[in-house]
Amino acid sequence: MVWNGVHFNLNTIIPWPIILIWTLLYFALLAWAWRPRGGKPFGNFKTIDFVYIALVAALLIVYNFFISPLIPKVGAVTTYFYYPIIGETFLVMLAAALVGKPGSAGLTMVIYTLLSDIIHYGFGGEPFWFIYEVTAYAAIIDLWLIYRSKYYMMPFRGVFSKSAGSGVGEGGSAEELEEELKPAKALFIVDALLGGITISAAYPFWWRGFWGPFVLGISFTPSFWAITSIASIGAGAVLGLVVSPFIYYIKRVLS
Repeated sequence: MVWNGVHFNLNTIIPWPIILIWTLLYFALLAWAWRPRGGKPFGNFKTIDFVYIALVAALLIVYNFFISPLIPKVGAVTTYFYYPIIGETFLVMLAAALVGKPGSAGLTMVIYTLLSDIIHYGFGGEPFWFIYEVTAYAAIIDLWLIYRSKYYMMPFRGVFSKSAGSGVGEGGSAEELEEELKPAKALFIVDALLGGITISAAYPFWWRGFWGPFVLGISFTPSFWAITSIASIGAGAVLGLVVSPFIYYIKRVLS
Protein backbone atom coordinates (compact mmCIF):
# COMPACT_ATOMS: atom_id res chain seq x y z
CA MET A 1 0.00 0.00 0.00
CA VAL A 2 1.30 3.44 -0.94
CA TRP A 3 -0.28 6.62 0.42
CA ASN A 4 1.00 10.11 -0.38
CA GLY A 5 4.26 8.59 -1.54
CA VAL A 6 4.71 6.59 1.68
CA HIS A 7 5.39 2.87 1.18
CA PHE A 8 5.07 1.92 4.89
CA ASN A 9 7.95 -0.51 4.49
CA LEU A 10 8.72 -1.99 7.91
CA ASN A 11 11.62 -4.12 6.69
CA THR A 12 14.06 -1.65 8.21
CA ILE A 13 17.35 -1.88 10.07
CA ILE A 14 16.05 0.03 13.08
CA PRO A 15 12.85 -1.68 14.31
CA TRP A 16 9.76 0.52 14.18
CA PRO A 17 8.99 0.17 17.93
CA ILE A 18 12.30 1.91 18.72
CA ILE A 19 11.34 4.81 16.44
CA LEU A 20 7.90 5.00 18.05
CA ILE A 21 9.29 4.97 21.60
CA TRP A 22 11.94 7.58 20.76
CA THR A 23 9.35 9.86 19.11
CA LEU A 24 6.87 9.57 21.98
CA LEU A 25 9.61 10.06 24.57
CA TYR A 26 10.82 13.22 22.86
CA PHE A 27 7.39 14.81 22.62
CA ALA A 28 6.49 13.76 26.18
CA LEU A 29 9.63 15.36 27.63
CA LEU A 30 9.12 18.43 25.47
CA ALA A 31 5.55 18.75 26.74
CA TRP A 32 6.89 18.54 30.29
CA ALA A 33 9.49 21.23 29.54
CA TRP A 34 6.75 23.41 28.03
CA ARG A 35 4.44 23.08 31.03
CA PRO A 36 2.97 26.46 32.08
CA ARG A 37 5.16 28.34 34.54
CA GLY A 38 4.35 31.78 35.87
CA GLY A 39 1.30 31.92 33.64
CA LYS A 40 3.44 31.53 30.51
CA PRO A 41 2.99 28.31 28.49
CA PHE A 42 5.27 26.76 25.88
CA GLY A 43 8.58 27.26 27.65
CA ASN A 44 8.39 31.06 27.94
CA PHE A 45 9.25 31.72 24.30
CA LYS A 46 9.56 35.40 23.44
CA THR A 47 9.03 37.22 20.15
CA ILE A 48 12.78 37.52 19.57
CA ASP A 49 13.07 33.73 19.94
CA PHE A 50 10.69 33.17 17.05
CA VAL A 51 12.58 35.77 15.02
CA TYR A 52 15.83 33.84 15.54
CA ILE A 53 14.15 30.52 14.70
CA ALA A 54 12.54 31.84 11.51
CA LEU A 55 15.75 33.55 10.41
CA VAL A 56 17.85 30.43 10.92
CA ALA A 57 15.26 28.28 9.10
CA ALA A 58 15.43 30.67 6.14
CA LEU A 59 19.23 30.55 6.19
CA LEU A 60 19.03 26.75 6.20
CA ILE A 61 17.00 26.92 2.99
CA VAL A 62 19.59 29.19 1.39
CA TYR A 63 22.48 27.00 2.50
CA ASN A 64 21.05 23.58 1.63
CA PHE A 65 19.55 24.52 -1.74
CA PHE A 66 21.90 27.18 -3.05
CA ILE A 67 25.27 27.02 -1.27
CA SER A 68 25.79 23.35 -0.41
CA PRO A 69 25.34 22.18 -4.05
CA LEU A 70 28.25 24.43 -5.04
CA ILE A 71 30.66 22.80 -2.57
CA PRO A 72 32.95 20.31 -4.38
CA LYS A 73 32.19 16.78 -3.21
CA VAL A 74 34.40 13.71 -3.44
CA GLY A 75 32.20 10.63 -3.35
CA ALA A 76 34.78 8.45 -1.63
CA VAL A 77 35.00 11.02 1.16
CA THR A 78 31.47 12.37 1.52
CA THR A 79 30.02 8.86 1.82
CA TYR A 80 31.65 8.64 5.23
CA PHE A 81 32.43 12.29 6.06
CA TYR A 82 29.80 14.56 4.55
CA TYR A 83 31.63 17.81 5.19
CA PRO A 84 28.98 20.07 3.57
CA ILE A 85 26.81 19.31 6.63
CA ILE A 86 28.95 21.84 8.52
CA GLY A 87 26.61 24.64 7.41
CA GLU A 88 23.53 22.90 8.77
CA THR A 89 25.42 21.96 11.93
CA PHE A 90 26.37 25.57 12.51
CA LEU A 91 22.88 26.95 11.87
CA VAL A 92 20.86 24.45 13.93
CA MET A 93 23.25 24.74 16.87
CA LEU A 94 23.15 28.53 16.52
CA ALA A 95 19.35 28.57 16.75
CA ALA A 96 19.46 26.40 19.86
CA ALA A 97 22.16 28.61 21.40
CA LEU A 98 20.46 31.95 20.68
CA VAL A 99 17.04 30.82 21.93
CA GLY A 100 18.27 28.54 24.71
CA LYS A 101 14.91 26.86 25.26
CA PRO A 102 13.84 23.22 24.74
CA GLY A 103 12.10 22.90 21.40
CA SER A 104 14.04 25.66 19.66
CA ALA A 105 15.95 23.21 17.46
CA GLY A 106 12.78 21.26 16.71
CA LEU A 107 10.81 24.38 15.76
CA THR A 108 13.66 25.42 13.48
CA MET A 109 13.49 22.08 11.67
CA VAL A 110 9.68 22.24 11.41
CA ILE A 111 9.82 25.64 9.68
CA TYR A 112 12.72 24.52 7.49
CA THR A 113 10.86 21.38 6.41
CA LEU A 114 7.71 23.36 5.64
CA LEU A 115 9.63 25.87 3.53
CA SER A 116 11.58 23.15 1.71
CA ASP A 117 8.33 21.31 0.91
CA ILE A 118 6.82 24.51 -0.48
CA ILE A 119 9.74 25.57 -2.67
CA HIS A 120 11.30 22.26 -3.68
CA TYR A 121 10.14 18.83 -2.51
CA GLY A 122 6.37 19.04 -2.42
CA PHE A 123 4.35 17.37 0.32
CA GLY A 124 4.81 13.74 -0.71
CA GLY A 125 5.85 11.61 2.24
CA GLU A 126 4.36 13.94 4.81
CA PRO A 127 3.82 14.05 7.74
CA PHE A 128 6.66 11.58 8.18
CA TRP A 129 9.41 13.87 6.88
CA PHE A 130 8.44 16.38 9.56
CA ILE A 131 8.80 13.69 12.21
CA TYR A 132 12.13 12.57 10.75
CA GLU A 133 13.64 16.07 10.60
CA VAL A 134 12.62 16.88 14.17
CA THR A 135 13.45 13.60 15.88
CA ALA A 136 16.69 12.99 13.95
CA TYR A 137 18.26 16.45 13.73
CA ALA A 138 16.83 18.25 16.75
CA ALA A 139 15.50 15.93 19.46
CA ILE A 140 18.75 15.24 21.31
CA ILE A 141 19.69 18.93 21.26
CA ASP A 142 16.25 19.92 22.55
CA LEU A 143 16.40 17.39 25.38
CA TRP A 144 19.89 18.60 26.32
CA LEU A 145 18.49 22.15 26.43
CA ILE A 146 16.20 21.06 29.27
CA TYR A 147 19.38 20.84 31.35
CA ARG A 148 21.57 23.52 29.75
CA SER A 149 18.91 26.09 28.88
CA LYS A 150 20.32 29.57 28.13
CA TYR A 151 23.87 28.42 28.88
CA TYR A 152 23.97 26.09 25.86
CA MET A 153 27.14 26.78 23.85
CA MET A 154 28.62 28.86 26.67
CA PRO A 155 31.51 27.74 28.93
CA PHE A 156 29.43 28.48 32.01
CA ARG A 157 26.67 26.99 34.09
CA GLY A 158 24.18 28.66 36.39
CA VAL A 159 24.41 27.90 40.09
CA PHE A 160 21.87 29.15 42.61
CA SER A 161 23.18 30.39 45.94
CA LYS A 162 21.44 31.93 48.93
CA SER A 163 21.87 35.61 49.66
CA ALA A 164 20.47 37.69 52.50
CA GLY A 165 18.02 40.41 51.61
CA SER A 166 16.16 43.00 53.66
CA GLY A 167 12.92 41.90 55.25
CA VAL A 168 9.79 43.91 54.61
CA GLY A 169 8.36 46.00 57.43
CA GLU A 170 10.26 44.45 60.34
CA GLY A 171 13.87 45.00 59.37
CA GLY A 172 14.44 41.27 59.40
CA SER A 173 16.49 39.39 56.86
CA ALA A 174 15.18 37.09 54.18
CA GLU A 175 17.08 34.57 52.13
CA GLU A 176 16.81 34.80 48.36
CA LEU A 177 18.23 32.69 45.59
CA GLU A 178 20.69 34.33 43.24
CA GLU A 179 22.06 32.72 40.12
CA GLU A 180 25.81 32.84 39.76
CA LEU A 181 27.93 31.89 36.77
CA LYS A 182 30.45 29.13 37.26
CA PRO A 183 33.07 28.06 34.69
CA ALA A 184 32.03 24.89 32.87
CA LYS A 185 34.39 24.31 29.95
CA ALA A 186 33.65 20.59 29.98
CA LEU A 187 29.94 21.27 29.47
CA PHE A 188 30.77 23.62 26.60
CA ILE A 189 32.69 20.79 24.93
CA VAL A 190 29.76 18.43 25.55
CA ASP A 191 27.45 21.02 23.95
CA ALA A 192 29.63 21.09 20.84
CA LEU A 193 30.07 17.32 20.60
CA LEU A 194 26.40 16.55 21.21
CA GLY A 195 25.20 19.07 18.62
CA GLY A 196 27.73 18.08 15.98
CA ILE A 197 27.22 14.33 16.36
CA THR A 198 23.42 14.62 16.43
CA ILE A 199 23.24 16.52 13.14
CA SER A 200 26.01 14.61 11.37
CA ALA A 201 24.58 11.20 12.27
CA ALA A 202 20.96 12.07 11.47
CA TYR A 203 21.03 11.04 7.81
CA PRO A 204 23.20 7.88 7.95
CA PHE A 205 21.72 6.57 11.20
CA TRP A 206 18.07 7.58 11.20
CA TRP A 207 17.32 8.05 7.49
CA ARG A 208 19.16 4.97 6.21
CA GLY A 209 18.20 2.97 9.28
CA PHE A 210 14.47 3.62 9.14
CA TRP A 211 12.93 6.67 7.46
CA GLY A 212 14.28 6.20 3.95
CA PRO A 213 13.18 2.55 3.70
CA PHE A 214 9.89 3.24 5.52
CA VAL A 215 8.79 6.14 3.32
CA LEU A 216 10.49 5.42 -0.02
CA GLY A 217 10.61 1.63 0.10
CA ILE A 218 14.38 1.48 -0.51
CA SER A 219 16.86 -0.63 1.44
CA PHE A 220 20.43 -0.52 2.73
CA THR A 221 22.71 -3.25 3.99
CA PRO A 222 23.25 -3.30 7.77
CA SER A 223 27.03 -3.18 7.29
CA PHE A 224 26.88 -0.01 5.15
CA TRP A 225 24.47 1.57 7.63
CA ALA A 226 26.71 0.72 10.59
CA ILE A 227 29.97 1.88 8.97
CA THR A 228 28.58 5.21 7.77
CA SER A 229 26.83 5.82 11.09
CA ILE A 230 30.02 5.24 13.07
CA ALA A 231 32.01 7.42 10.67
CA SER A 232 29.45 10.21 11.01
CA ILE A 233 29.90 10.22 14.78
CA GLY A 234 33.59 11.02 14.41
CA ALA A 235 32.87 13.56 11.69
CA GLY A 236 30.18 15.20 13.79
CA ALA A 237 32.51 15.51 16.76
CA VAL A 238 35.03 17.36 14.60
CA LEU A 239 32.43 19.63 13.00
CA GLY A 240 30.82 20.45 16.34
CA LEU A 241 34.15 21.52 17.82
CA VAL A 242 34.97 23.57 14.71
CA VAL A 243 31.76 25.63 14.75
CA SER A 244 31.49 26.04 18.53
CA PRO A 245 33.78 29.10 18.92
CA PHE A 246 31.88 30.97 16.21
CA ILE A 247 28.52 30.19 17.82
CA TYR A 248 29.81 31.31 21.22
CA TYR A 249 31.07 34.59 19.76
CA ILE A 250 27.77 35.32 17.97
CA LYS A 251 25.80 34.48 21.11
CA ARG A 252 27.91 36.86 23.19
CA VAL A 253 27.48 39.66 20.67
CA LEU A 254 23.70 39.24 20.44
CA SER A 255 23.06 38.59 24.13
